Amino acid sequence: MCPPVRKAFERRRFEIDELENASIVLESTASTRVSLEAIREGEAGLNAHRQAMLNRVPEVGDFASFKRNVLELKDLAYLTAKTGDEFAILRGKDADILFHGSSTQCRFIDTLADMMSSHKLELVGHSHPGEDDPIPSQGDRDALKEIGQARSVVVSGRTGKMRAFGQSPFDEISWNDEKR
Repeated sequence: MCPPVRKAFERRRFEIDELENASIVLESTASTRVSLEAIREGEAGLNAHRQAMLNRVPEVGDFASFKRNVLELKDLAYLTAKTGDEFAILRGKDADILFHGSSTQCRFIDTLADMMSSHKLELVGHSHPGEDDPIPSQGDRDALKEIGQARSVVVSGRTGKMRAFGQSPFDEISWNDEKR
């Protein structure tokens, strides 16, 4: 870093609230993991935005519509850390849907299943509660096949790590390699 830039950084001290309101935030996976652990252990809670999400889907099987792109995959990790349950984001043309699954699965029935099968909703991603490094299950792959979707993402509720996956394990390897 050149000296004038270094001096500018040294002169400016950010307060905590200024950092929290920043429009661009870079965060290490270590800080995400520590935050998720604190939530799981009951030492910390969800921020207001994520708590408002959870308030709209408090029970297993609940789902709620949100403005498109308001929900992020990282939100699923935090909701999972808080509840121990899986969550999913479904994306439609104009809106996102947050779905509250059980501790072992997200089971989409009736309208949601029909909309996914007819390609009106895409499974953006879902969370797994108990894995540090999320591994898509065969059921996850079968669900993609059933709805005719090529790819989705699974996120760990323990570490926040994400893994893209497809209908076959070979799809997963090639797609993740493309993203590096």
